[in-house]
Amino acid sequence: MKQYLRNSLAANTLRAYARDLERFKNAGGRIPATADQVARYLASAADELKPSTLARQIAAISFAHEQRGLQSPTRSAVVRRTLRGIRRTKGVAQKQATPITPQLLKQMVKPLRGFSEAQNRRDAALFLLAFAGGFRRSEIASLCISDLSFTKEGLLVRLRSSKTDQYQRGRDVAIPKAPHAQQCAVRALRSWLDTLLRLRKDDAASDTDRSVFCGIDKHGNVRGRLNSASIGWLLRRRLTLHDLTTDGFTAHSLRSGLVTSAAKAGVPVWAIQRQTGHRSESTVHRYIRGLGAFECNALAGLLQTRRGDRA
Repeated sequence: MKQYLRNSLAANTLRAYARDLERFKNAGGRIPATADQVARYLASAADELKPSTLARQIAAISFAHEQRGLQSPTRSAVVRRTLRGIRRTKGVAQKQATPITPQLLKQMVKPLRGFSEAQNRRDAALFLLAFAGGFRRSEIASLCISDLSFTKEGLLVRLRSSKTDQYQRGRDVAIPKAPHAQQCAVRALRSWLDTLLRLRKDDAASDTDRSVFCGIDKHGNVRGRLNSASIGWLLRRRLTLHDLTTDGFTAHSLRSGLVTSAAKAGVPVWAIQRQTGHRSESTVHRYIRGLGAFECNALAGLLQTRRGDRA
């Protein structure tokens, strides 16, 4: 039973809760806690933590009480009003990753002299695929070779689970071939997998359940699976070595880049959702960044239609 209780939340969530509880206890808190203790903690932590972080810490404190069969103090009026006051005072605007454009992506995946052929091929496949699928960093890091199916049209990627699919229903993401080789995630991935097979020196049949993306040392030796945190580090390193700015760019820039570029190209929201797995249109809208005030303007589209009618 304990195993199922632990699995009721994602591993990343449990780790975050553990850090939050440690901070609460280091500040003098304890479990069980009173509503006044939690409210005072929120007020003292508000100077250095964002409202969204404080909200997660409230969830961690509540979870700790529920695990012990205790009533959570976080549902009290004083705690809810304190958090509401912090939000109104500090605002709730979230820092967002700068979207990567197709033009920037093309520059970023160019081979670098200081990298081995294997590293250049891995990074090109990694970033082109992450952009093409609008994948989260955790989704791209968890891919196994058995999740990939090459077709005449391109590639089908099977996502066995994700942030919004904790029950592992799974879904398929289609990656069409691109007309230009330098921007084609399908070709880049094939090239990388051929290289990976040579590096591992294994029979292809025994390789299907292995991770798609792995570490490579300076001697060309294959290391373990890339973790999700390393993807952002690799992205910023390539930007730096190509003399490109890293300001605002994270691994999430690839996902937001696809959404923004697709919206700018007139792709309907439902098609973007099918690619990225977003559940709601409102979430997709928050991802559309960097468009000028007159780009994709509703009135501009209407005016063009009227001019066409007169013609």
